[in-house]
This record gives sequence, structure tokens and C-alpha cells, in this order.
Amino acid sequence: MEAPKTSEEIAYERLRKAVLRGELPVNQFLSQRMLAEKIGAAVVTLRAAMRSLENEGLLENVPRWGVRVPLETEDSIKDRYFMRELLEVAALRRVLELRDPALVELLQRKAAACDRMASEDPENVERFAELHFDFHHTFVERSRSPLLLESLDRIHLKTLMLYNANRGWARGYLRTNHYQLVTDLFGADLQHAEEAMSNHIRDGMGLELEAVRSFMQTSGIAEKTAG
Repeated sequence: MEAPKTSEEIAYERLRKAVLRGELPVNQFLSQRMLAEKIGAAVVTLRAAMRSLENEGLLENVPRWGVRVPLETEDSIKDRYFMRELLEVAALRRVLELRDPALVELLQRKAAACDRMASEDPENVERFAELHFDFHHTFVERSRSPLLLESLDRIHLKTLMLYNANRGWARGYLRTNHYQLVTDLFGADLQHAEEAMSNHIRDGMGLELEAVRSFMQTSGIAEKTAG
């Protein structure tokens, strides 16, 4: 039996969902009292949840101004995915050099879990994002490079996967065949393996860019920032 969740854990989950579902204004400083009322928590409990979300990159704390949901631009998304591609392709090279047959089987199981979730339970966006993160994180873990792993954490890969799943699902563009990706990564030469990983990551970036462009157009943010 699982232990009951603490008030801080409940506040964190509610605030996280509000951010991911777009229920909070973007790039506007948020009232702690308003947020506390929205998630049904005391302000002191809310602050602990906010700190956790800041660490995940879902909230941004601007000194002397407050906290806001950061505005993602095309440039910021491209930059994050540029770094992600560099890191994951580097991890892939290391993994292929190590030649660990057990890792291939492990990744096949994780890939199959991703694909099943996408086809059988498409409403469970957060669960898919967790499985997707676990799949990609495993590559970097098995590269045996603490610096690569630390660098991936710095770009908030887990949050990146959440946004990618939300945006892909919301637009009906979720495309996932991770089992085939494993075959492509381990069944070809290094050049083709790197191309397969890069193409997979860039496909995810494309989904995010489409969603952000649509958000900018419908919200009028594009016109404001352009002026």
C-alpha cells in the first residue's frame, strides 16, 4: 500500500498540471495568492511546489519580480533540441563502442512500452512522457559518462519530454516507433545510427515548433514581440 501523499506533493502535482495544460498565462508574473487558491493550497505549501517546478524548468523565477511560466520561442526550442541532439548522439557513440547485448534487449523493452502506451492509451500524456524520458535517459546512463548525464539534466530533458508529448498529442501528430528506432541504432553502421537518432530528435522538435507557432498566432504574442 502506498503512503498517502503529503500536502506538498499534492500541490506540486496540481500546479504542474496547470502549467502543462496551459491553464496559466505565459510570460506574466503570477500572484502566489491566486495560484494557492487555484490549487487549493496554503501559500507556504505553494512555495515548495513552485521551487520544485523551477528546478524542472516549468517555472522561471525572476529576482525582484516574481515567478512566471517562461515564454518559449522558436529560437529557445531550437537551442534546447540542438543541445539534446549533440548529447544524445555523443551518448549513442559511447554506447555502441561498449557493445553491450543486454542493453539492446533492455532498450527494446522500453521502446515497446512507449509504443504500446501511445497506441493503447493516448489520453495518458504524462505516463507516455515518463516512458519516453526513461527510454532516452537510458542511453545516456549507459554511456558511463557522468558529465553527459549532468548536461542532459541541465537542459531539463524530463520537462522537454512532457512538453513534446503534450504538444504532439494535442495536435494529433504523435508519431512513435521506438522499437524500430532501436533496430536502426544497433543494426546499422555508425553513420546511419547517428542519422537515425538525429532524425528522431528533430522530428520531435518539429512538433514543438508547429505547436508554438500556432500558440503565438492565436494568442497574438508573435505580433507583440515582433513590434
